[in-house]
Amino acid sequence: MTLTEYNARYEYIIHSNISDRQKALKLADLMNDMEGQLGNEIGEHQNKEVNALYRKVSLLSNLL
Repeated sequence: MTLTEYNARYEYIIHSNISDRQKALKLADLMNDMEGQLGNEIGEHQNKEVNALYRKVSLLSNLL
């Protein structure tokens, strides 16, 4: 999956008409998928866009 696809998935989740609990679960799934696909880029802090999206997903997930 590309970064654009992950971002689209994030936007779909946050704008969906589901409960905050369901959003938090879906965001957690998204983070797991990102870690699996983009783990090196997240862990090595080499890609600013990847890290920014991961942090955005993580922060919102914690707020819900």
